[in-house]
Amino acid sequence: MDNFSFNHEEPRIVNPDASGLNAFFRKVYSFMGMALLVTAASSFLGVTVFAKQVIALTTGLVPSLIMFALLMGIGVMAARATMSNPGRAFGLLMAYSVLMGVFLTTLFMMMNLQTIFAAFITTAALFGGMATYGLVTRRDMTKMSSLLFGSVIALVVGGLINLFFFNSIVYLAISVIGVVVFALMTAYDMNKLKQMYYQVAGQQTAEQGVAVYGALTLYLDFINLFIYILRLFGIFGNQD
Repeated sequence: MDNFSFNHEEPRIVNPDASGLNAFFRKVYSFMGMALLVTAASSFLGVTVFAKQVIALTTGLVPSLIMFALLMGIGVMAARATMSNPGRAFGLLMAYSVLMGVFLTTLFMMMNLQTIFAAFITTAALFGGMATYGLVTRRDMTKMSSLLFGSVIALVVGGLINLFFFNSIVYLAISVIGVVVFALMTAYDMNKLKQMYYQVAGQQTAEQGVAVYGALTLYLDFINLFIYILRLFGIFGNQD
């Protein structure tokens, strides 16, 4: 699943100093922050200005599956383009962010602002904690790769099956598992990005490409974590 191959046993550490690593992650988070702002703006416009159009676009199972496939396709293209053309990859990341905003609009229409805000704050806190752990830990988290990606596939398959045979208990279980999986995925991706930086440090184009790739992966972790937490808040909010 890694788009950049590197040797875990003998990393090519070109510039291991903390200042270079910090500068790299500032760039990653600036790109990720832009993507989140674009998604937030797209969702706001979707809810306040283009609500009818978004509902028409996403009503029914087939349009939703098309939207999901489109989102996944752009994500894969952006990940593959990072090394060869970071500028194009950044453009694809922004396009991805707009489409994700449209996708999230349908969720936001079913939630009140207080629930959305609480879910966002919870997501930011959990994401920040797990990202910090992934950055500072001395453990090699690459061994978790198969388990995490297998879990993500299971979540996708389980979610699609539950669309056809909806069960509230399964919905709750998938939401809880989703939070756990993407919290761990956040730590894993941060740990992997640190190792990837050590491979390309000092190579301007490659370093820029890895930064865009990192922004995409962390953006996806944050968005998925937010969606599952929002679903949990919605479940327990409805029970109140």
